[in-house]
Amino acid sequence: MWDWLVKHHRHIIVVMILIVSFQLAYSDLFSRGPFVYPSEVIYQGGGMIMSAAASGVNGLKKVWKNYIDLVQVRKENNALKQQVGMLQLQLNLLKDVEIRYNNILGVLNLPLPHNTVSYVTAMVIGRDVSSIFQSISVNKGRIDGVKKGDGVISPAGVIGRVVRLGEHVSQVLLLTDSNSFIEAVDEQSRVRGIVNGTGADSLSMLYVLSGAQINTGDLLVTGGKDGVFPEGITIGKVTGVRNKPAGWLFKDIMVQPEIDINRLDYVMIITGEKE
Repeated sequence: MWDWLVKHHRHIIVVMILIVSFQLAYSDLFSRGPFVYPSEVIYQGGGMIMSAAASGVNGLKKVWKNYIDLVQVRKENNALKQQVGMLQLQLNLLKDVEIRYNNILGVLNLPLPHNTVSYVTAMVIGRDVSSIFQSISVNKGRIDGVKKGDGVISPAGVIGRVVRLGEHVSQVLLLTDSNSFIEAVDEQSRVRGIVNGTGADSLSMLYVLSGAQINTGDLLVTGGKDGVFPEGITIGKVTGVRNKPAGWLFKDIMVQPEIDINRLDYVMIITGEKE
C-alpha cells in the first residue's frame, strides 16, 4: 500500500488540486444568494480535504525519505563489510609473514649442537604428503653442495633426508614416511633404537628390548652414530609404551614428531662437519 502511494504521490496531488479548485469555484457561486451556508460548508470541507491532502503528502515524503535513508545505510553497511573482509585478509597475510620471519630467526640462531655442522638454508617449494609418499621439495641442489643422503633439520628438530637431487632442487623424504629410518636415543634413559615413520603424522620406535627402561613423555633425539645427523637433535616425544605378549622380544613404542609438516617454510640441509 505504501509503495503504491509513494509511486503515485504526484498523481494524487494533482487530483486533490482539481477537487479543491472545483470546490472553490462552486463555493464562490453558492456564496452569492441564498446558498451562503452550503458554500461555507463546502469551503470548510475543502479546507479539511486540502489539510488532509497536505498531511498525506508530507507523510509520503517522510516515508520516501526514510526509505532512501535505509537504502543508503544498507550501501554503507555493505561497504563496511567489504572493508572488514579486506582488513581480515591483510591480517592473515601479516600473520603468515610473522610465522616466516620467526622461522628465519630460528634458522639464523640455531643452537648447539647444530653449530658443529655445516649446512645450507633452503626454502620449501613443494609438498607431497599423500598416504603413499611423504616428501617436500626445496630450492637447493647439487650446485649448492647438497648430496644425496644429506640430513635435513629445522630449529624444531629432524625433518628427513635428501633422496633425490637436481642442480637447483632437492627432494626430501620426511621422517614420517614409512620408508624413513633414523637412529634415536632416549634422552632420559639413553636407550637406543630406530625411529620409523608410519605414513601418517606419527612415528614408532623399533628394536627396543622388552626389558628396557623407556616411558611416556621421554624425549627422543638423534644418536649421532649413523653419519647423517649429529648427536642430540630432537626427533619427538614418546606418547605410548606397550609391552607385547610373553615371547616377544621388543616393546611397541609410539612417538609424536616434533616438526609440523604444514608449517615448514625453510630448512637446513646438513652438508658435513665443520672443519
